[in-house]
Amino acid sequence: MQTQKALRIAVVSVALAWAGQALAQPITGQVVGVVTDAETGKPIAGATVTATSPGWIDQSFTTDGSGYYVITALPPMNYSLIATAPGYRETLTPDATIMVDRRIKNDMRLAPARAKAGETPSTSPLATR
Repeated sequence: MQTQKALRIAVVSVALAWAGQALAQPITGQVVGVVTDAETGKPIAGATVTATSPGWIDQSFTTDGSGYYVITALPPMNYSLIATAPGYRETLTPDATIMVDRRIKNDMRLAPARAKAGETPSTSPLATR
């Protein structure tokens, strides 16, 4: 009788441990990278990188002093990554595929916002999404 009770406790304990492990499995991915000036290669602190996907809430991160960003807890799907910073043109990575429990690296280079001849900021190819 004591042996059966101990066996039941052991079986229940193992089942609960497996269930806890199953719940702890990651279900999201992340994207990391560095935002730099396209001309100088210097990191851009304070740039905003946004991950956007139709039907999902946009997630943004502001780069640190080294231009580094990380966007975590992204459900697996395709995202557009948009980097913006004052004085720079918006830069777009249109097809970033996030997978479960994976980290992708996506460095972005921002060009200064100087308008080209005959181009106004509103007609810049990167001014619209």
